Amino acid sequence: MRVIMLSPPGAGKGTQCRRLTEATSVAHISSGDLLRAEIARGSAIGRTAAAYTERGDLVPDDVLFDILVPVVLDADRATGGYLLDGFPRTMAQALRAAEIGLRHRIGSDAVVYLTAPEPVLVRRLLARAEREGRADDTPEVIRHRIAVFETQTRPLVDYYRGRGLLLEVDADRPEDDVAAELRSRLPMEA
Repeated sequence: MRVIMLSPPGAGKGTQCRRLTEATSVAHISSGDLLRAEIARGSAIGRTAAAYTERGDLVPDDVLFDILVPVVLDADRATGGYLLDGFPRTMAQALRAAEIGLRHRIGSDAVVYLTAPEPVLVRRLLARAEREGRADDTPEVIRHRIAVFETQTRPLVDYYRGRGLLLEVDADRPEDDVAAELRSRLPMEA
């Protein structure tokens, strides 16, 4: 199973990826977690990424591809697929990722678009900030990240819909209900 999770911040991408990984053993790859790990290590990539993530802006494409491509290739070899959480976020990234997928024969089977109203997203992200101590989940940064999603990422919904890959799922309901719908609509074999 090779799936992209394309959803606004707070819609539940990470939560549902973790649940799908438990059900399938396919690797969950969170672009945000990878970036935060680089930032924590203080690597050159991490220092570059930190300036962008602190503002809630998207990290430059070359930085993301340098981090993600080897991880996705390794995950596909090791687990037979991937659950890509938080990437791609722009049309340029989606097109480049599609080219890489074709070249390496690891193109996505589906793109999950989890939806929820903005007040729900903000509430969830503020709760996560309190629970996990996430410095990048302040009210100002949250609203900025949602605005960035609307302008830069939402166009991907139509792109993936046009390719016949989009599965739209209402995430403004209990996690178990969302997970059950995903399990029923996704190709669950790895």
